[in-house]
Parts: sequence; C-alpha cells; structure tokens
Amino acid sequence: MLQANVETGKYNESMERAVDYVENLGFENIRARYEGYNEPAGLKMKGEQKKFVPDITATKNGGKYYFEIADRNENPQEVVGKWKLMSTLAGMKNGDLRIFVPYGSMKYTNDILAGKNITAEVIKLPR
Repeated sequence: MLQANVETGKYNESMERAVDYVENLGFENIRARYEGYNEPAGLKMKGEQKKFVPDITATKNGGKYYFEIADRNENPQEVVGKWKLMSTLAGMKNGDLRIFVPYGSMKYTNDILAGKNITAEVIKLPR
C-alpha cells in the first residue's frame, strides 16, 4: 500500500476489517501496519533496492501468511512485483497470499492476478 494511501481514513477502515478477519480465523503472531501491532518485516527481491512491507503477516499451523489490501490507485508494476514476491515466499513457508479487496477494486485485483499468474486468495471486504 502506498504511504499516501496508508494515511487515509479509508485505508484504516479496511485495515481494521482485515485485522479482525485475520484474528477471527485463529491466526497467530499477527504483525500489521495498524495501531497496536508491530509492523511486519520488510521484504526485498534479490538484486533489487526496493523494499516492500506487507500490510499484515501471520502464522497458522506452521505456515506463514501474507495479507495485502488491494488499492486500484497503486502502480500496477509495483503491485505485481510485491504480490509475486509475497506469493512465492508464502508458498515456500507453507502459507499463502490473501488479498483483501475493498469495494471498487475487484476488477483491478483480478486483472493483475490473472494476467501475471499470481496465486492468491481474494477476500472481498464489505463496504
């Protein structure tokens, strides 16, 4: 999520719903870019300077899970790199990538996932 979007109330509402969802599913060691939680560790692709910070990370049944909130205002090229990295890492750690999609970002999200063969579970956030 871009820093400009992180500072908006809409992002905070989506993040609150996403954190509640993760907690209610019994995930442990939850780290989130949200008040009251430690921030997830940043991720870097080999040979790249750019660092990505997941919106939420958690563990369950020995697996590592990455959670992102989709935002159609983000640069699609950055999103593709970030989501591919998180999907790959999650797969290596017996987890998966889950994308929370706020109202109005479903087509954007599905186009990216299908067009770049990124494996992720899509979770629709209510309005």
